[in-house]
Amino acid sequence: MRTLVIRSSARYTIRAIAVEAADGGRDPCPTLQFFEGHARGWPTEMAKLAALLTESCENGPPHDENKFKNLKGTDGLYEFKTPQGLRLICFWDDAGLIICTHGYVKDKQKAPKAELSRGRRFMRDYFDAKSRGTLTHAPTKRTGV
Repeated sequence: MRTLVIRSSARYTIRAIAVEAADGGRDPCPTLQFFEGHARGWPTEMAKLAALLTESCENGPPHDENKFKNLKGTDGLYEFKTPQGLRLICFWDDAGLIICTHGYVKDKQKAPKAELSRGRRFMRDYFDAKSRGTLTHAPTKRTGV
């Protein structure tokens, strides 16, 4: 497993999980796939989410549950939020390191159990890879997100 940089500053780095490609090609990244898949249909909300990530990278996640929320009962998952329902699941690793797992469009009051399970699975796999020494971080450079 490896991580890719989404945003980076002297204070915080926001990374996204990329899982190994079965065919040996480019490692798929659910977070980047989310951005690419929704950029055309949700341009205003994507711009808000990108601005929220940039702001969070510089100043830390906002203390506003309308923008960043602890997902209770998930053992450490959080979500970046936009007003129209775009959600980006993440968790904390070391001080100043936020790891994004994937995004989705929320259409109900509560986060779907399948999305929470997916986030927990990515978080577990991340920490398992870290403890085995098989986790790698791509060099710090800003991606196009």
